[in-house]
Amino acid sequence: MTTLAIKLLFAPIFIAFAYFIQKKYGPKIGGVFVAIPFIATPILLAIYFEQGKEFFHQAIIGTYAGQAGVLIYIFLYTHLAQKRSWQMCFTVATLSYLFLAPLLSALITNFWAAISIWITIWIILQQTAVPYDKDAALPVAPKWDLPMRILSALLLIFLVTEFSQILGPHLSGALAMYPVMTSIMSSFNHARFGANSAIAFLNGLGTYLVFVGLIFFPMLLIIT
Repeated sequence: MTTLAIKLLFAPIFIAFAYFIQKKYGPKIGGVFVAIPFIATPILLAIYFEQGKEFFHQAIIGTYAGQAGVLIYIFLYTHLAQKRSWQMCFTVATLSYLFLAPLLSALITNFWAAISIWITIWIILQQTAVPYDKDAALPVAPKWDLPMRILSALLLIFLVTEFSQILGPHLSGALAMYPVMTSIMSSFNHARFGANSAIAFLNGLGTYLVFVGLIFFPMLLIIT
């Protein structure tokens, strides 16, 4: 029952919040909100209840590989978005994540290595951030926008939690961090509103992911 509630209730609610925050305050603030791990948290909680404490702790370490993959996703998407279509940006960034996150997952075997790799990539991302127009406003979004984001998140949560035992804890943790909200919202913004809105969203997300890497995940390890 707990796992079902996590899959069907928490993620859609948080996605809806992110959607309306972006609509009211702009794409950068929407990205800041998405930096809070609303998708990864229900996935990791599902892993905790279904697989146990030890598996959960290993999955937390694995999430740093996923987090590093998210930072690389942001780097590639924002740099490509200046001249390329959303389809090209989405494809290249997604394929890079799917290749690098499992690779990093196999290499990261302890917490301190995970933190070191992640913070190095985050600093590089901040130093090479793509500029954007902070005053640009978003046009009205289509009605199907929010339902599509919710359905995508539910599909990801279902796949990762159902197959976590087959994948193993490190890979489950990495895939739990696949940027479903990020990929959907940035590519939809890019397609509907132009590259600037996608870059602004990803800039807010990338900047405030430091909270997740240095505070949130270490806290989960401590309290469990």
